[in-house]
Amino acid sequence: MDGAAGYEVFGRLTASPEITGTGRADVRAVDAFGQRSIPVRAEERPGDDTWRQAVLGSLDDFDDTFLERRYHLSGRPGCVNPGSGSNGRLVIDMPCGSDTAVLRSRSSLRLNEADELGRVAVVTDAAGPHGKLVLDLVPGTPDRVGPIPPADAVRVVVDDSVAPGTRGAGVLHRFEVVLTRSGVRVLQDGAQIAASPVVPAWREASVLVGLTPPPSYPGRVVVDAFGLSGSRLPVDDVTETQIVAGTLRVLGPDEEAPGIGTTRAPLRGAPSARLRTTIRLGDGGDVNGLVAQLGSERVPLRPVVTGWSGAQDSELTLVGDVPAALLGVSGPDSLTPFVLRMPGASQAQVLESYWEVPGQSPEKLPLAPDEPAPVLPVMTAEFAAVGPDEATLVVTLDGSAARSVAPVAGFEVYVDSGQAATLPMPGGIGGRHELNLALTGNHTVEVRLRPESPEAQTESVWLELSRSSR
Repeated sequence: MDGAAGYEVFGRLTASPEITGTGRADVRAVDAFGQRSIPVRAEERPGDDTWRQAVLGSLDDFDDTFLERRYHLSGRPGCVNPGSGSNGRLVIDMPCGSDTAVLRSRSSLRLNEADELGRVAVVTDAAGPHGKLVLDLVPGTPDRVGPIPPADAVRVVVDDSVAPGTRGAGVLHRFEVVLTRSGVRVLQDGAQIAASPVVPAWREASVLVGLTPPPSYPGRVVVDAFGLSGSRLPVDDVTETQIVAGTLRVLGPDEEAPGIGTTRAPLRGAPSARLRTTIRLGDGGDVNGLVAQLGSERVPLRPVVTGWSGAQDSELTLVGDVPAALLGVSGPDSLTPFVLRMPGASQAQVLESYWEVPGQSPEKLPLAPDEPAPVLPVMTAEFAAVGPDEATLVVTLDGSAARSVAPVAGFEVYVDSGQAATLPMPGGIGGRHELNLALTGNHTVEVRLRPESPEAQTESVWLELSRSSR
């Protein structure tokens, strides 16, 4: 419906005309004041699995919950939490609000000799409103590459700026990167959305899937399938153990280190081991001199990619072989200190570190939590116009990024702590509203959102109306 602020369907409220469900539900449009239309029958988009025939290498539906055996997942512990969802889906909860999860397939993409050199396919809801999906094809085995990928990488970004823009919150879409002899094509549900004449010079690369949920919400991203075409390569069985450096800042070569170490238990009995770490570069420093100090040992670290950028805020994964002296049964229980060092460190930061030892990982994904509860639309307020005796206040409620929207009763406007206006919108979920306020001089203005549920917390936006703005 034209002018609809959202929709009521399957017993929930959503701001998007595209939703996930089964069957032809009755849908009511909701306007900016919470009024409902008469119900209409929704159109159901038929499923299409024919795309699977084009994925000739490997296809993962995430039925196997031993995720670590097939992928490395990079993200802040406690802020990036993977789980096994219904129908064999990978569910990643990101409750901290501003995180990105990066999934690296342990199976590399090796290009073949046909006209279609290779293909990457991922089915996910990450590219929904205000979210982002980043696919990086990078020679080597990086865990993250940050905002500036290596010079020979292929990067695909899908967000609100990429047409078509109809990607509802929580709705799965299929994205494919098709590498050919004439360039790269990007497809959404089989339709081309981008193209480039670039043909990669490499023959083998890692595939990184960057998943960023919408900001300001308890983040959740679902991945339903991941596939690679091209030549199939064997995958080494490794077990990861996350370790935390004594300081998250990369130290200089002789800088004093805190007396904080890491347990040596994962190395006992291991025939070999590697330390992998990812750092965010500062405004200088010599990565060629980067070492990990593990007790009295200093282990040289080397980048796992070529052509990496040394610019500030670039992210670089490095690896080092653990010396034989740190393996075996005998030896200390802990390695203290554990820090990273390099010449001219200049505020470089340690993003993650972990041991990698031979052997099949025993770690299984836990069951994913239930779907997040509905959330209130995001409220913004601003003065669109200010005259000598009045001001036009614009209040916008945006629920487009929410998987399910909690209804609001309306909002109130307070001027200098006194109530000046009330706009009721029972059952509303969004919309844009203009109010003309008779005001002269300087004032403090508060716009207070009133949820329909009496148990939900009220949200407010504060504005200053001063003479300098008039």
